[in-house]
Amino acid sequence: MLDSFISRKACNTYILYNEAKEAILVDPGFNVGNKLIEHIQKIDVKVVAILLTHAHYDHIAGLEDVVNLFPNAKVYISEDEVELLDNPNLNLSRFGDDWLNKSLTFLPKNLMKLSDGEVFEEASYQIKMIKTPFHTQGSACFYVESENILFSGDTLFYTTIGRTDLPTGSNRLVESSLSKLLKLPLSTKVYPGHGVMTSLERESKYNAYLRNI
Repeated sequence: MLDSFISRKACNTYILYNEAKEAILVDPGFNVGNKLIEHIQKIDVKVVAILLTHAHYDHIAGLEDVVNLFPNAKVYISEDEVELLDNPNLNLSRFGDDWLNKSLTFLPKNLMKLSDGEVFEEASYQIKMIKTPFHTQGSACFYVESENILFSGDTLFYTTIGRTDLPTGSNRLVESSLSKLLKLPLSTKVYPGHGVMTSLERESKYNAYLRNI
């Protein structure tokens, strides 16, 4: 079962859970007014794993709050992205905004550093991390084959892709990163970090960045 929560900056947080209510949380965005935590408690799940597609502040602002509530949850991230977690200059929290008035320096104890293509299991789901480094140096997507879904973070959106002009971003890695996604079944449903759900089939037809590979 898949649930979602939209926080500030229109950041999508996804909650994938099984019949036992064991949950995998993807990109814990802003917890303004404790709304994210209240949503997790409302659907009555136990978070056993947290997946971080990348470490920009709008995708990790609620991480510490979720870990405090579920201290045994493992936090999965690309090995190349770890340094952004506690570096406010790289995760952009130093610059702040109307909803974030602190620098983010939280580094979870149960941090699982993943290499490209690594497969792991949580809540009875097999999950594959696909490194797509261009939005940040360690940006990644998480593919759950049994559910035919891809959590794409800021790598792939409806009709477009993430920007490359922020710290550690790289325009030259766009094509090699996106080409990895085109190896997945075109029927794969794509759940991005911002905006509406799409599919690889749709993006392969209408997204110029994929169509031109």
